[in-house]
Amino acid sequence: MPCSSTLFSLGVFSDVQYADREKEGNCHFRESLKSLKGAIECFNSRNLEAVINLGDLVDSNEPAHLDAVMEVLEGCIHPFIHVLGNHDLLGPVTRREMESRLGIVNSWGEKIKRDNWRVIVVDSTEISVAPDGLRHSQADRTIQKLRQEKDPCAENWNGMAGDAQMVELGRVLDRASLNGHNCLIVNHMVTGDDSGSSRHRCWNHHRLRRVMNSSSSVVAHFNGHDHRGGFATDPKSGIHYLTFPAICDAVDGIGAHGIAHFAKNSITVEGMGRVKSRRLDVIKR
Repeated sequence: MPCSSTLFSLGVFSDVQYADREKEGNCHFRESLKSLKGAIECFNSRNLEAVINLGDLVDSNEPAHLDAVMEVLEGCIHPFIHVLGNHDLLGPVTRREMESRLGIVNSWGEKIKRDNWRVIVVDSTEISVAPDGLRHSQADRTIQKLRQEKDPCAENWNGMAGDAQMVELGRVLDRASLNGHNCLIVNHMVTGDDSGSSRHRCWNHHRLRRVMNSSSSVVAHFNGHDHRGGFATDPKSGIHYLTFPAICDAVDGIGAHGIAHFAKNSITVEGMGRVKSRRLDVIKR
C-alpha cells in the first residue's frame, strides 16, 4: 500500500492483554501472543519509522505475563512508542516498573516530528483508580461527578490526562498550527463520539475534544480500549477517530494490526486481520 507519496510509515496495534489463563468472553488471553508474534513479523518485513503500541499489553501485569510479552517485543527491529493502558497498571508490577521495562521516559507528549507531521501521545491513565495511580483523590472526585452527570464513561477502567498534560498538549498543537504541520494524537482510551463505546471514553473526553478542535493541525486520533474497534469522522472538525480492535480478540492467526502510511495530506491505514484498511484525508478547517 505505500506509494511514492509516502513520507514514512508506522506499525500500530492495541490490546494484546496477554495472560496465562483461559478465554473469557471474546478475550483469548493465551492466544494473543501468537497474534502479537504475527504482527511483529509483519512489521519487521517493512520499512517503518516506529511501532505504536496503543496500550494494554497484559491483562494484569504479573511479572510472568510481562516477561512473555517483552520477549516477543524484543524481536522487533523497530523502535516502539508505548501508550499505557489501564490493564498495564493493575499490579503487582508498579507503574514506575512498567515504564522502566517499556523504556518510557515520559508517558505523554510529542514523540515524532517528521516532515510535516507530528505524533503526540496522550496518557489517559495519568489520573485513574489503578492500584498505584496518581492523585487518587482527584480520580475519586472526577468519577463521582461523572456518575452524578450520568456520563457512561464513569467506569473504574477509564481515566484522564492531568491539567499540566492538557496545557502542554494545547501548546504543542498551537506550535504545529503556526508551522502548518499535521498532527496524529495517539491515546489508549476512546475520545471521539461514535468511534467506540461511550463507556470506554476517557473521563475528560469533552475537554480533550475541545483542545483538539481548537487547533487546525489535528488530523486524526488513534486509540484502543474498546475491543470491537470503531471509526467516525467528526462532521464539524473533520478529525478522524479510529479505534483499533483488540489483538486479544483475534483467533486462529487472523491478527489485528495495521500500518499507517503518512503522505503530505493523508494517512492511509493498511489493515491486517480485524483492522480495516482506510484512507484518512486531511480536512482543512
